[in-house]
Amino acid sequence: MRTSFHEDRTIGLLLTFIGGAMDSYTYIHYDVFASAQTGNIILAIIQAFDGEWISFGKKVLSTLFFFLGILLTKFLIDYFRKREKHFWRLFVLYYEALIFFLVSLRIINIHPSLVTVLIAFTAAIQWVSFDKINGRAYTNLFTTGNLKGVATNLYDFLISKEKSDFDQFFHFLTVVLAFILGAIVSVFCYHLFGAQAILLVSFLFLAMALSQTFQLWRFFRTNKYPL
Repeated sequence: MRTSFHEDRTIGLLLTFIGGAMDSYTYIHYDVFASAQTGNIILAIIQAFDGEWISFGKKVLSTLFFFLGILLTKFLIDYFRKREKHFWRLFVLYYEALIFFLVSLRIINIHPSLVTVLIAFTAAIQWVSFDKINGRAYTNLFTTGNLKGVATNLYDFLISKEKSDFDQFFHFLTVVLAFILGAIVSVFCYHLFGAQAILLVSFLFLAMALSQTFQLWRFFRTNKYPL
């Protein structure tokens, strides 16, 4: 088993699928983006001018806790790197599964500000913790940079006909498609199940966490390393 399970293509595409699902869910249900802070900042400015202070406050909280989530994750990366702990991101997956399960509960999801804080903070941790697929950079929360990757690498391939340029193009294309599919599925599920649609995200995180836990256990057992 590679120590860089967080760079696995399946994990990366699932996280990008979830990124699209999170943003569509939070915008439909709470009128705020989970991770697209550019959109939140623009909407906050517009709503401040219009005197929509409750909506303005949700956007500001989302951006603030997204920022704090990035700071915490950078600290965790340095902390575990110094101690040569390679699998701490596994606990991030379990944490996200728990958070999105809690968000599905009515006692919590009826409080927009609380949900906004939880999801923005959690999304930031995911973004910084999982930022590569097989060594290639990508973004699993929003897709503007990935779209740039599709276009620039498609152009490079059409000019050079090099396989490496095609591989880069295909890498970004699959990421963009995963994000779009996540948004589509999330909207569909929301129309069917309402606020409970976020359970899909919790289930996907739990499935990823359990799968990687099993692979990690099998790796240590096969190589007779102490757990």
